[in-house]
Amino acid sequence: MKKFHQRHQGYAKTPWGIVLLEYQNKTIYRFEFTSQAKVKIDANCQAVSDALIAKPKTFDLQPEGTEFQRSVWAALQKIPLGTVRSYLDVAKMISKPESVRAVANAIGANPICVFIPCHRVIKSDGTLGGFSSGIALKKRLLLEEGVNPPSEGPSRG
Repeated sequence: MKKFHQRHQGYAKTPWGIVLLEYQNKTIYRFEFTSQAKVKIDANCQAVSDALIAKPKTFDLQPEGTEFQRSVWAALQKIPLGTVRSYLDVAKMISKPESVRAVANAIGANPICVFIPCHRVIKSDGTLGGFSSGIALKKRLLLEEGVNPPSEGPSRG
């Protein structure tokens, strides 16, 4: 009889804020920052989060999304540490240069922040663009990687 392994979900503290973590064994499905200040930290999720941060390459990242979204997220994982790319660059990486807006939407839907590095994507004009977890965190993550973050630029909704 095959043993069923259940996914676990809960909150954990990270150096960047509180995340909602979803995992099963060494597979990560979600690592998303939450704006909720008062959540119960789950000890098992905390242990997995700490291990993921310490040794990310020992985990299998399996974000759930459409085929297009997964292609964008796979491209993000090819952006080297300490570098940035534009949304257009990412669209070209997946051979869909006309799909910049769709690429931006897929990046915004990334369920595994930091480890699928959506924070490394900026606008073609060299400004920061958006970030699902807030511009302050995007700047902080870039600084930690040795990138001098570009300006936020004008706000154009």
